[in-house]
Parts: sequence; C-alpha cells; structure tokens
Amino acid sequence: MKVLVTGGNGFIGSHLADRLIDMKESVSLLDLRFGPNTGSIDCRKIHADVRDYDSVKKAVHGADAVFHFAAVSRVVWGQERPLDCWQTNVLGTLNILEACRKMNPSPLVLYASSREVYGEPQHFPVDENHPKNPKSVYGMSKLCAEKSCLSYYHAFGVKTVILRFSNIYGSRRDQLDRVAPKFMLRSLCNEPITVYGGDQVLDFTFIDDAITGILQALDRANVEDQDIAGEDFHFVTGKGVSVYSLAKKITGLCGSSSVISREDSREFEVQSFIGNPMKSLKRLGFVARTELEDGLRMLKSQLESIA
Repeated sequence: MKVLVTGGNGFIGSHLADRLIDMKESVSLLDLRFGPNTGSIDCRKIHADVRDYDSVKKAVHGADAVFHFAAVSRVVWGQERPLDCWQTNVLGTLNILEACRKMNPSPLVLYASSREVYGEPQHFPVDENHPKNPKSVYGMSKLCAEKSCLSYYHAFGVKTVILRFSNIYGSRRDQLDRVAPKFMLRSLCNEPITVYGGDQVLDFTFIDDAITGILQALDRANVEDQDIAGEDFHFVTGKGVSVYSLAKKITGLCGSSSVISREDSREFEVQSFIGNPMKSLKRLGFVARTELEDGLRMLKSQLESIA
C-alpha cells in the first residue's frame, strides 16, 4: 500500500511512519520541514505546505491512503495566530480532499481531529454523538475540517474517517512545551512548575496506543463488509486526571523538588474532558492499554537524556 502522511515530521505522524514502515508499506511524508523526529526514518520526504494546492496534488498522486495530520496543532497557537490556524487547518484539509477527489480511485483519507471540537462537555464520558460547540479558534477550525471531510464523502464519495485524539503523550518527539513533557522536564531539572487552573480533568492517551488505534482504523476501512467511511472515532482511555494531579504524579515519579504553583486558567481552554472509547472498542477493537503511571515512566526515560 502507498501511504502519504501529512505533518509527517510531527509527534504522531513520525511515530505512525515508523509503524507503517515496519509493516512494509510504501510511505511518503509531507511537512514544511524535517528534523530530528524523522532523521532516522528512511522514506520519501516531501517539503511542502498543505496550503499550496499544486504541491498537495503532486504529493497525493498515487497514494492509496492519506493520513492528514498537518495542522496548527496547539490551542494557544490558534489564539495567537488565528488566520494561520484557519488557513492551515481548513484550507489545507480542503486541498487534501480536492486532490483526492480528482484521483480515480480516490484514496482513503484518515483525518486527525481533536477533543477540542466538543468545547465544554455537557456530560461524561463524551461519546462521538455529543454536541460540538468549540470554544477556541483551534477547536472550531478542526470542526470545520471534519465537516469538510464529511461533505466530500457524501457529495463525491471520497472515503474519509475522522480520528479524534485527546492529550496524546509519551515521547521526546512531542512539542516539549505541551503539558506532560513540560512538567516532566521541569521536574527532572527541579524547576518550578506552573499550572493554569489545575483543576481541569483531562484524558491522557499514550502514543503507542494511539498509533495502534490509527492502524486498526486503516485496517477496518479496507474491509468491504465493515466499512467505516464517513464515521468518527475516539482514541481515549475513558479515564480522567486533573492537571494538578498530573504535576504531582510527575514530581513524585522524578523525586523532584519542583514547586508547583497555580495561575488563573485561560478562558479558551476546555476545563474537562473524559472520552468514551466504546465505539472504537466495538468497531475497531481499540483498547488504550497503557496506564498513565506506566506511560509517564516511559516518557521520563526518554526525556532524562535531554533534561
């Protein structure tokens, strides 16, 4: 199978590339730039911007499946750079879909979305049918991209599957200022840790579990009598932990003298999310097997060398 991964130098994209190559698939990566995350990955690497349709069309040509992970991928970045967020997350997705529409047959598109599409949940755990009311620029851009995927599926037959993630962690390839690696690095260095609010309860999913779920979706999408095109799936644990508790767990794991302090929560951040994994379990066989404490230990071992 020929596979294109956009955002291929990113945290999830690079780990997915490793697994696909281990499976002997023909992999191409597309990203604005390539660095240490993909330095050891031996495959075709395309330097391009998903906002450029001509580049996207060339990259998509010949692919059997496209994993579309390229994005302005942080809530705070969307607030700081809203136009860039909208152009990358929505126009970039439309470019992928349009390029796929013009191929015969059209590749399967697996789109990486986010828990941020729900905004503040009305009930827990949050399933895929929960109302969607984003509170951030990033969340709204991801919801619009989801709807673009569905429109291309229903109007043009482009097979799309929406993959919804929640606080993936567990590798030094992550953005190191995201909550889990940031707390871990500060703990390892005995530096102060600031939590914004701290009472937010979130669902943290280990990277290896997320990758397994993605590949299960790819496998199931290619089974004719169990077609999942046009559907959405959570890759979550169904368990919540507060951000303050996460900081305490990490400092305890590291035996750290870091002082944890609180500041006011930021109004654009969702305060609570615990996802319901049952649809992914029933339809894909997905189970998040890694307990948080075990995942944090593995993250610690990866970050110790750079702390």
